[in-house]
Amino acid sequence: MVGVLLSALGSWRPSFWYDEAATVSAVDRSYAQLFSLVHHTDGVHALYYLLLKPWTALFGLSEFSVRFPSAIAVGAAAAALVVLANRLWDLPFGVMAGLVLLTVPRVMWAGSEARSYAGTLFLAVVLTWLLVVAADRGRWWWSGYGVVAIVAVVWFFLAVTLLAAHAAYLVLRQRSAFRGFGVTVIAVMILVSPFAWWVHGQRAQISWIPEMSVQRVVTYALWEFFVGSWPYLIVAGVVVAVALVAAVLTWSVERAGLFALAWCWLLIPAAVVFVISWTGTQLYAPRYLVFTVPALALLLAWSARTVARENRWITVVVLVALAAAATPEYLAQRGPYGRMGGTDFSAVGDYIGAHAAPGDCVAFDGAPSWSPESQRVVLQTKPGDFAVLRDIGPKIDAAQSGRLWDVPKPVSAYRVFAQGCAVMWVVTDGERSRASVLYPGGMSDWFFQPFHFTNSELYREISAAGLHITGRTQFNHSQVVRMQR
Repeated sequence: MVGVLLSALGSWRPSFWYDEAATVSAVDRSYAQLFSLVHHTDGVHALYYLLLKPWTALFGLSEFSVRFPSAIAVGAAAAALVVLANRLWDLPFGVMAGLVLLTVPRVMWAGSEARSYAGTLFLAVVLTWLLVVAADRGRWWWSGYGVVAIVAVVWFFLAVTLLAAHAAYLVLRQRSAFRGFGVTVIAVMILVSPFAWWVHGQRAQISWIPEMSVQRVVTYALWEFFVGSWPYLIVAGVVVAVALVAAVLTWSVERAGLFALAWCWLLIPAAVVFVISWTGTQLYAPRYLVFTVPALALLLAWSARTVARENRWITVVVLVALAAAATPEYLAQRGPYGRMGGTDFSAVGDYIGAHAAPGDCVAFDGAPSWSPESQRVVLQTKPGDFAVLRDIGPKIDAAQSGRLWDVPKPVSAYRVFAQGCAVMWVVTDGERSRASVLYPGGMSDWFFQPFHFTNSELYREISAAGLHITGRTQFNHSQVVRMQR
């Protein structure tokens, strides 16, 4: 419950960003159209979309509604980690691990993100618990492990690398269980191979991922778990370092099996993804390895317990220090522009929905310098805000063509459209006189070029139809311009 509340609190405030806009675009269509989308473009998220669609049919497409299932998943992941860590040590350690998980900035983000990452987090913990139980008890427990492994891989394909981490752990600690594990994994691989072939055919969907480099490895260290939060990185680093020094000085590692499991879970999926990315298809983006974060929580909880020994107050101090270090990032994530890159799609849509009158027209500019898509993404993000407005329509409709995004009509088409409009609300790039660059979320650079609406082609077309500017409202990156005849 604590995890659900922490994740859900303030989740209604940040604007949707591109990935979340893709979620809204996917679930805001018929099942036939959704099947067409995942068949052609976004199959890797098919299971998530199919489960989220009936939820949004009941509760709507608001920021809170679409994000709340992720909050539930994070709460479930924390509870599952308590169960796993209790089995690995004891209940106080389990509670510590579950609470530590909730302080990790990446988990704070996943719990308020309208994507599949929180679900991956939960499935990874359950799968690892099943590994530990099956390794001890064998028999039918391996069947349960296989079923959850299939679900985890179909839910988010890179979760397949967790199986490699589990294999390494068994080699190190419980080789007697490797036969049952091996048979199960072979069966899993056979059963998921059609899905793997299917999504491999859609690999162009991740063609935007930058090539692997040393810089990308550094990005992993700072962004995968800490989302750029230096305070949390420093506190976590100190806690682990002190525990490792204590272990070296005493020549002993308490709960060595737990220690081995945490490191295998933390590092091996990343190593597999990095090797593949260096030698072939680019697979890595910060957040794709979110299912390894519980391993970090186990390692931090182990470190706190190792340092504290019998003094439980030290573990409380460590937990408070981690929570304090995470607080600035938690608050930043829940600001109005707290999503990747400070996107403002929701704010723009909500403003127009609140101020435009039924029958007013709306125009969407082409792709700004910092975006791969036209400003029609705002319409697909907040469709309800434009329901009573007149829109020129897309050149190619996303829902009808199995795409995520509409293909816009040329800007030149707006002159004829504007001739029938008394009021036009224009969604366009924000005013700026200087160029700048952002590096959001450890991803590719976003380039913001100087822009003035009155110098744009869209302004020339609409003003040529007899409309003039009567108001402007600036948002974080975009602006809304009101034009009237």
